[in-house]
Amino acid sequence: MIPSPPATEKRVRIGVVLFIAIAGVIAALGSWLLRDIDQWWSTMLANIAVVVILLVPGEFVLSRMRSDVGRIEEKANTAQAEASSAKEAAESAERSLDDVRATLMERQRAELDGELAAYKNMVADPSRESLITALRHATEEGLIVADGVRSPVWQTDLHFRFVLNASKTELEVRLEKDDSSVLAVCPWAEGVSAVDFYQSLVQAVRTAGRDLGTLLNDPTESVSELSSMLVEVTRLRAQELAGHRQTHRQIIERKFGWYFTTDWLVGGPHNDYQIEVARLNELDWEEHLMNKGWHGGVSAVQFARSLYGVPAPETSPTGER
Repeated sequence: MIPSPPATEKRVRIGVVLFIAIAGVIAALGSWLLRDIDQWWSTMLANIAVVVILLVPGEFVLSRMRSDVGRIEEKANTAQAEASSAKEAAESAERSLDDVRATLMERQRAELDGELAAYKNMVADPSRESLITALRHATEEGLIVADGVRSPVWQTDLHFRFVLNASKTELEVRLEKDDSSVLAVCPWAEGVSAVDFYQSLVQAVRTAGRDLGTLLNDPTESVSELSSMLVEVTRLRAQELAGHRQTHRQIIERKFGWYFTTDWLVGGPHNDYQIEVARLNELDWEEHLMNKGWHGGVSAVQFARSLYGVPAPETSPTGER
């Protein structure tokens, strides 16, 4: 077995001390033997013996001091190593928490992206199944009313209402006026292609006398608008602190940039201005919104009165709200 470096060093020091002690004894003996023969050499050896012998306790003292210093250095190194280990452990724990946090946040983003993907898929995959899936999810999440969300027919006063049956497995699209009176009902039966179904919507608009002409009678635009609305409102509702979860729910339709829900009109530059449906019969809403510079709000109020069946005020006096 090979001795460790500290043990070897200790043995060397002991050997040196013994050698010095023996040399001192020999010098002292030589001095004594030459005391009568050669006085000079006797004195020289005596002095050497004294010096050499004095080195022995000095070496012991120095060895002890070196040993104490070594132990102090060892303790200091141990303490430094423990401090470094604790610091590394703390940094590792912090990194671990950051990793957990990043994973949790990524999962939440993935959940939102998955929800948005269902609504975007209405456009990417224009099938009956993708449309039913998106409408079912939006209904279950409370985004849209259970009796069918509406989407405007471009540049007309008509609307498509997308209605699921009670089990949310069958779909029909109704063509309606502003006041929700039904002009046509177009069921999308299983096995009917997207082209054939959308052609039935084209024909329904023609029959209602609202066909705008070649390349302008496009019911797919209404589905794209519905998809865009569901994506926007889902993003608005993504965080509770944004304040949109209570207002952007049970939506009937989005028109003129405003949301029409069962209880509120919601719009404005930041989608946070609310008008209660029960107050639509008040006189000066149009003037109030015009004063704010919200010209689309005037059209929204007028449309809302037709949608909810609220009679328009007969007069509109001047007044600040």
